[in-house]
Amino acid sequence: MKKFKFKIDGSEYEVSINEIEHNIAEIEVNGTPFTVEIEKQEKASSMSTMSRKPAGKVAAIKTPARSVVANAIKAPLPGSIMKVLVSNGQQVKRGDVLLTMESMKMENNILAEHDGIIRHIHVQPGQSVMQDDILIDFEGTDTEIPVAQPTKTTNTTEAPKPAAAPAPKSSGVAKPVKSPLPGSIIKVAVKVGQQIKRGDLLLTLESMKMENSILAEKDGVVKTIHVQAGQSVMQDDLLLDIE
Repeated sequence: MKKFKFKIDGSEYEVSINEIEHNIAEIEVNGTPFTVEIEKQEKASSMSTMSRKPAGKVAAIKTPARSVVANAIKAPLPGSIMKVLVSNGQQVKRGDVLLTMESMKMENNILAEHDGIIRHIHVQPGQSVMQDDILIDFEGTDTEIPVAQPTKTTNTTEAPKPAAAPAPKSSGVAKPVKSPLPGSIIKVAVKVGQQIKRGDLLLTLESMKMENSILAEKDGVVKTIHVQAGQSVMQDDLLLDIE
């Protein structure tokens, strides 16, 4: 016999369990006998179905990414190829003129940036190209460079260079010749008072690693030269006045 005491809503009850057979219990509550049917509870299966996933492929361990830098000469500007001065297999040196292209009314000499051998020429005279189109490939110059390789750098501070004096703006003459691009004057090919014809070379401007030939757009006489060799200019700076 098991006895229990309960307190429900302030009232005390003494419960005695006399006998339990199957789901029938004989009990007494404060001395009063009761026959109680005990509700059976179905036990949920505790066994869970386990399934094995098919073995997957073992992920390959990747080596650090490496980037390939192709040494190709690309068009710095949209334009048209005027002349190709090299051929496949030709040995060239840094600074050699590879081809000439016309862009923004200028003849632009595309130069070799280093010594090498021409592997393939992708363009021909008269062909139109867009900016970053490949013009020429060099042989044996693809280089693998490991990514994220830290390098030690030396922190050097150069003394600031004095700012170049801005070229004067137009003086109101009939035909000013302005710089089509920012760059540096390499050579002035004319002088004040010189008679020139349309298409004559006036000066050479280096910009974006190109030698740009600035040509006369009409016949005339050079009245004023506002720049000199070695001078830096900005776009639309005045270079020459032509009468």
